[in-house]
Amino acid sequence: MSLARNASGASKHGGSHEYPLGERLRYLRGLRSLSQAQLAKDAKLSQATIAQIESGRKDPSVQALRQIARALDIEIAALFTGDDIFVFDLRRMRRKYNHPDKLTPHLYMALGRVVQYARDIKFIK
Repeated sequence: MSLARNASGASKHGGSHEYPLGERLRYLRGLRSLSQAQLAKDAKLSQATIAQIESGRKDPSVQALRQIARALDIEIAALFTGDDIFVFDLRRMRRKYNHPDKLTPHLYMALGRVVQYARDIKFIK
């Protein structure tokens, strides 16, 4: 994510090394070239609600988060990942790459490293 941080590494809105939900939402919406109005329509929410979430003036309900995630075509967890936690959006990846042979070499290698690490730490067999 390319979001503003101050010299200490904290987000410009203060707090931890993680990005606030509003910044994440704005970033993800921008990646898809969606206006607040279009995201609101797709998520069946008001544009004011999207604006308030992005500005940090409103904490969305779980249902609103589900609707936003569905409209952005992401897993809801992607809205909350930390700086050192990454979410592989396997649903979206499966639609784009319906067979392992269609993965880019970079993505194939990265996924291989993740699987190997999961084996090394005994997360999978």
